[in-house]
Amino acid sequence: MSDPFFFSEPTIVSFSEGRTSGFMLWRILQAHGGTLPDHVRVAFSNTGKEMPQTLDFVRDCGERWGVPIAWLEYVNGSKPKYRTVDHASASRNGEPFETLIKQKNFLPNPVTRFCSAELKIRAARWYARSLGWDYSGW
Repeated sequence: MSDPFFFSEPTIVSFSEGRTSGFMLWRILQAHGGTLPDHVRVAFSNTGKEMPQTLDFVRDCGERWGVPIAWLEYVNGSKPKYRTVDHASASRNGEPFETLIKQKNFLPNPVTRFCSAELKIRAARWYARSLGWDYSGW
């Protein structure tokens, strides 16, 4: 039986900054012998609404485990539609979220749940594209 945490193809691991996500990243590291191969990248998509402790957790996981984590933030009107930040430069006052709401001109709701798609999934796709990866099947 193969290890479900071992990836042999280009993979973006979306690190959502919670304990479960941290455990998942730890298991992925274990499956790869403690070091991620070049074809496995980790991305954290900051909405600007995270608690300071959350940002610290993301930074600490990367530092303690020797894992480069790409910190991504949504931006409007540019391609790619994200910018790369780090712990020090990450938005802390909801800027990416507010930018998206201004662009859409309405609030997310149970019927139109665009936040995760725009702020997280599409940012990861742009990041994959910047690596030269084809993400058309995602």
